[in-house]
Amino acid sequence: MSPPKPRPRQATFLQAASDDIGRLKQDDPQLAVLALRKVKDLEARRVDGAPLENLAVTGDLTDCRKLYFGLGEPPSHRIVYRELDDSGDIEILEVVAVEAREELYAYLLAANRLGRLPQETKGRFSRLHQQVTRRRAQRRKK
Repeated sequence: MSPPKPRPRQATFLQAASDDIGRLKQDDPQLAVLALRKVKDLEARRVDGAPLENLAVTGDLTDCRKLYFGLGEPPSHRIVYRELDDSGDIEILEVVAVEAREELYAYLLAANRLGRLPQETKGRFSRLHQQVTRRRAQRRKK
């Protein structure tokens, strides 16, 4: 007897994560294509992300996983997602953040979006977010 066939997966995006893809597309279309390809691979079960942890700096992301993608080595970006429903016919995966790995930005952004960013990290996240936003604006002006 053969093992049961795994349930199909479907990825959904938080609106903010969808906006991340749009911003990537504007900044570097190649990165946006790579990110969407990784999500398709995830849906098709060709890849599976590594589990995240409960860290003092990022908060509890133990229900989330990460996928690496991007340019360079190590890959420059991360996709943070979580399984929403594992009881129905389709396994729902929710993409929470698609961002740069630099300074844990993708994980801090995910924790912030899920309302789990530790109080003592909020100032650091705010400063980092402003820096990232400023750098992007400067690159777009060029």
